[in-house]
Amino acid sequence: MSATKTASAERIDNGQQLFMDWIWRSTRWSKKSCYKGIAVLLGLSPEFAYKSLIFRRYSKELLKNHILPLYENHPKIMEHYNKSEKILYAPDGTPIVQFGYADSESDIYSFQGFEFDLVFIDEASHCTPHQIQFLKTSNRSVKPGFTPKMILTMNPGGVSHSYLKRLFIDRKFEKHEDPSQFHFIQSYLWDNIFWSLKHLKKDGISADTYYNKWNEEQRREYCINKSTYAANLKSLPNELRLAYLYGDWEVFGGMFFKNFDRLQQVIPPFTIPHDWTLTGSIDPGFSSPCSFGVTARDHNGIYYRVFTYYEKQRTPVDHARAISEMLKPDSITGKLLGGRKPSVIVSGTDAFAKKERFSVIAHENTFADVFEVEGLFLSPAYNSRKTGWWGWKSLFPAEGKSPRYFIFDGLNEPLLAEMMSVTYDAKDPEDIKGKGNDPSISDHALDEQRYGIMAMFKPESKVESPSTAREISDDPANF
Repeated sequence: MSATKTASAERIDNGQQLFMDWIWRSTRWSKKSCYKGIAVLLGLSPEFAYKSLIFRRYSKELLKNHILPLYENHPKIMEHYNKSEKILYAPDGTPIVQFGYADSESDIYSFQGFEFDLVFIDEASHCTPHQIQFLKTSNRSVKPGFTPKMILTMNPGGVSHSYLKRLFIDRKFEKHEDPSQFHFIQSYLWDNIFWSLKHLKKDGISADTYYNKWNEEQRREYCINKSTYAANLKSLPNELRLAYLYGDWEVFGGMFFKNFDRLQQVIPPFTIPHDWTLTGSIDPGFSSPCSFGVTARDHNGIYYRVFTYYEKQRTPVDHARAISEMLKPDSITGKLLGGRKPSVIVSGTDAFAKKERFSVIAHENTFADVFEVEGLFLSPAYNSRKTGWWGWKSLFPAEGKSPRYFIFDGLNEPLLAEMMSVTYDAKDPEDIKGKGNDPSISDHALDEQRYGIMAMFKPESKVESPSTAREISDDPANF
């Protein structure tokens, strides 16, 4: 699949049109070979002389997928390649293609100050969002009439799955992001004739027939049934098969929360009855997001996530005041709570640290002290990760079992986004990837919701009460 950062059609000059023609071709041929061709041809052309960066997250992958194939297929061109600099020069000594990688997060800063007309990021979902964003600072050009381009090739999954899905699939943009700068080209396995070429030749089928006379269904069926690569993909676990063979960007959503059913469990808000339990939960943060939420539990042990506060780059005082405002009886969220405040607010241990590496603020007053001034009293949360995840996931629907956890629609997007993007840890599938220690993985709302669930968790309850969700709706799953 390819994602391209493009200008409007009116601004595309001859070089840009040639560039776009090659991008479209890359959906039908090997994307790696194609954009190496784009970079080399537009670099060697006296008319354009564009300078490109071909980037792959890890050095070994860069060597295997890009540098060595150029040696094999274009040895004459690679006579002008400098191994130590990882730069391919034109015969006249002009640098045309830089090959780059960032094995560690901080390696990305080695590209500071560089200028590239074209930036190609291969397998972009393996790079962190920060690395992708930082490379944008090097995507600039002084060539008149040319708009610099950043081209991402990617499959679903990886550390940036959620970030890239938001931009290119869901097209949900933040204030500083211009939607016109992001364009997505869907490419499937059967769009690339290379994977079926051996069998096509054997069967006497031309490329013209494959592309111009066969329809999409015929190409798909032939590729899936004949291609050895497709056969390998079909043998993968279901999630990976759907992602890599069919380009399904939704399959990794909520992989850790597999049983979560958005259609059943995301419901319209309603006012919480006065005799239900209310619990607040918070995961402190300053440069990283601070997440706060309120969860209600009825007398039958059914949980309702009411709302989520999710902000970063604010002081603890700012967070405390903003959350206090949301809990006021006359606010929208306060009205949903029936004018009540949570009976308890639980938080991770960093809210109680003073001048330590886990402290959110380097001051004698802790995060909890600041909240106390606003009348919000924080208590230490039950912090067993695996027990917490198990308790939360046990509330999801299963065979013969109705859901006991619901989320109010329109008030909890940060929580839902994290739930739909997080995956399990490959070495410890009972915990999420990163296990809370990877800053590139957003888990702030997940952690605090886990705290909130465990603060009032009870597996089952046979106590009946007149104040249940069924008085508000015949079936909360069908809101």
